[in-house]
Amino acid sequence: MTSVPQVALAPGEIDSILAVRYRFDGLEAIEHALQDTQALPGSDSQILQRLRARIVATWGVHDHVVVRNLPSCSDGTTGLVLASLCFANLKRYRGGKIVKHFRMSPWTKALSHTLASGFFHTDLNTAEHPPAATAMQCLEADPGAPDYGQLRVARVCDLIERLRQRDSTVADFLLQERVTMVNEISPKGWEGSMVGEGLIRFHPESLLAAQRHFGKNPPTLEQHLAAIHQAAIEVSEPINLEPGEMLLVSNRRALHQRGACTVRFREFPSVFESRRVSVFHAYEEPA
Repeated sequence: MTSVPQVALAPGEIDSILAVRYRFDGLEAIEHALQDTQALPGSDSQILQRLRARIVATWGVHDHVVVRNLPSCSDGTTGLVLASLCFANLKRYRGGKIVKHFRMSPWTKALSHTLASGFFHTDLNTAEHPPAATAMQCLEADPGAPDYGQLRVARVCDLIERLRQRDSTVADFLLQERVTMVNEISPKGWEGSMVGEGLIRFHPESLLAAQRHFGKNPPTLEQHLAAIHQAAIEVSEPINLEPGEMLLVSNRRALHQRGACTVRFREFPSVFESRRVSVFHAYEEPA
C-alpha cells in the first residue's frame, strides 16, 4: 500500500488559479465560457502549464491524484478552473452545466446524499459512453472530519491482484461475468461485462437492484460484492480533503468510495452543517 498521491499548489500556482477564476463573475460565466473554448483565458501561462504537467505525471503513475491547497469556494469555481486545465473534454449536463453539487443529508437514502457509507464504484456505469475521469472538490468538510467523510480509491490492478490472492473465483466474476445493472440511467437493465473495452462498469447497488427486480446476476452476488469491498478497502487508503481540495480519479482503471458522513444540527430538523462537494466528469483523461 502506498501513500496518497498528491500535488500541492505553490503560492504562485494559487495566485494563477485565482487570476483565471476572477476573470469571470461566477460559476455560470465559467461554464458558459467553456462552451466556446477548452482553455480559459490565462490558463496557458507557464506556471499553470507546469502545474498541469505535475498532475498528469502523478495521474499516469497512480490513476488518481489529490490536489492540495486549491483555494476554497462555495460553488466549485476554482475546481472548474483546475478541471478545465487538466481535462480536454468535460461532460455537460442539462442546461449546459458542468458542475454538479451534492450535500449530505440525514433525511434521504439517495446514494449521492445519504450519510451511510457508500460502495466502491465507477460513475455513470451504465451510460453508453461512461466518463473517463471523475473530479470531486470539497466545498465544506464533514463536521466529523477527519474520521468521517473520507474518500478511498482502489486501483483495479491492485484490486484484482488482492482478489487473486484470496479467491480467484471473485476475480473471475469481476473480470469475466456478464451481469445486469439497473439504475436511473438504465431502468430496464444494462447487460454486459463489467471489465472490458478499456473501462470498468461497477456499482454494487445497481447489480443488487437487477437481482431484486429481474432475478438476474449469480446467486453468490452478495458474497462476491462483500469480498470485492473488503479487498478494495485493503488496497486503498483514506483520503481527507480540506475545503477547496480535489480528488481526480480514473473512471476506467479505479473504483472510488465515500465513507460514512455526519451532520451537526444548528436547528433541528432542517438546519444543519454537512459535507458538500462539487463533482465534474470528463470524457478524456489528463494527458
